[in-house]
Amino acid sequence: MKKLIIILVAAGIIACSKAPEVTDGVIAFVKGSAIIEHIETDGSKKTRPARQGEKVFAGDAIVTAEASTVIFEVTGAKMEIQHSTRFIYERGGEDKQVYLQNGNAWTSVSKLGASGKFSLRTPTTVAGVRGTKFFTFTEGGTTGTCHCEGKIAYKNMATGKEEINDEDYLMYYRGDKAVKLLVADFKKAGLPVAHNHSEIDNGAIGKKNNLTPAQAQKMQQLVDQKFAALK
Repeated sequence: MKKLIIILVAAGIIACSKAPEVTDGVIAFVKGSAIIEHIETDGSKKTRPARQGEKVFAGDAIVTAEASTVIFEVTGAKMEIQHSTRFIYERGGEDKQVYLQNGNAWTSVSKLGASGKFSLRTPTTVAGVRGTKFFTFTEGGTTGTCHCEGKIAYKNMATGKEEINDEDYLMYYRGDKAVKLLVADFKKAGLPVAHNHSEIDNGAIGKKNNLTPAQAQKMQQLVDQKFAALK
């Protein structure tokens, strides 16, 4: 009997020392190929395929291949993680935070609750959001965010400058510099004004991006011109 009690106590100590991981993150859709990277308590890294229904824990990274797209969902928000992207689910709970290390993500935040918060980090910016939809990319030292709905509180990490965005424009950051691409800029250049950022047909967040390569190139030229004008 004493031996049984000792075994039960030991089992209880082990169970208490390693609390179960908690997550509300889940892979809702996968097109193509993607993996989930998970860091174990001993610091080792394990990878597994990102499949529909797979749980994603705080600290896990989602890495997509070329021509691949993942829909990642947490309570109150969903994100379309696009091709060639590394995305980290940094923090869960009431104050959720994700990190777009590189690549593209289209985010929709809707039901966070009275005390809920959601923020998206990139290497150069932080976007604090509530009840909004926005597209973000970061590549080659440039971070851009297209404000689609609601409000976004931007912070440039290089300068510490914060700005509330509740208008229809794109915000671009390079180091300590920032420029806006306004609706008037699009119209003047003959570019369509739309918020279609999905890589998939009938996406969970919105319509598929239908910009032609020539239009995308013209948009990039506008951005480059605005940064050049700051020098």
